[in-house]
Amino acid sequence: MSQNKNSQTNYFIIDSSSSPEHNDVDFKYYSYQNRNNNQLHEGDRIIYRRSGSASEWGNEFYLYGAGEFGEVVGQDPRTGNDIVTIKRPYLFSHRLMKQNLRTFDWTFRKFKGKWSNFFNMNGITQINKKDYFGLLNRQVEMSNLLQLSEKEEEIAVKCYQAEKNELYFINDEVKGVKTYAAVQKFFADKVKFNYRYKSAVAGPVNEDELVATRIVPWEKDKEIRLDPRNGICFTKKLAQAFTEGYFTFNDNGHIVISPVSSPDSEINKLLNKYQNRKIHMNYQYSPNKKYLQYHREHIFLK
Repeated sequence: MSQNKNSQTNYFIIDSSSSPEHNDVDFKYYSYQNRNNNQLHEGDRIIYRRSGSASEWGNEFYLYGAGEFGEVVGQDPRTGNDIVTIKRPYLFSHRLMKQNLRTFDWTFRKFKGKWSNFFNMNGITQINKKDYFGLLNRQVEMSNLLQLSEKEEEIAVKCYQAEKNELYFINDEVKGVKTYAAVQKFFADKVKFNYRYKSAVAGPVNEDELVATRIVPWEKDKEIRLDPRNGICFTKKLAQAFTEGYFTFNDNGHIVISPVSSPDSEINKLLNKYQNRKIHMNYQYSPNKKYLQYHREHIFLK
């Protein structure tokens, strides 16, 4: 990568496996083969793509964040690759999956209905300014979260990085900035992503109806606030019923309905419909049994 600053900003989608072995740390460092390709320069804007081969979600690629190329801070002695800082990191509020991008009005290249060869094989695809900001707007439109301040955005990125290292603690404030909104940006999308943007018990529904619900409430345990296994994706009504204790889950993932009826007749009808239903979940991301036990003992109405 050239260290000369751009006279003109260029825009790219870059693949990252977020692998320390390759000196890629999402939103912090990017390893780049400058010897073979010098198209990237300081000040260029990037959108992160997790390729299908590196994806945690059924070999499906997705876009998940953005940033700006900074300066070269080192070189990998094994490969000779430049190691570049990422400035102005920005975590998407909603990962953009294939189904979210099929209707996107791409202008840098014509999308012909198939993704094969749409992105460059070297993991660096140059797009244009219209596509770059269009993608940023698309993920904002798909989220019902409030926009964050610059400091809160930094905290959201730190949450992403901490969770990847299985560090789940976060305080109420970081350097005088309240953390709840930033954590919710990370946590809500991570939980929904783990559930493939579907309800844990109701199956496919309109995404606007989905809520990432904490099993152990935010205020009860700072040590697990970033743990996505403390979250379950529900429709809004089921989220309300779960939070108020009108149903819970046993360790096998089956719904257990409270003998106490809700004053909301719609909730009671829903619970009768889903009685004995088992949670739909990939085992790797299933709720932590300790958290479910807490919910049964302290929130579930007996």
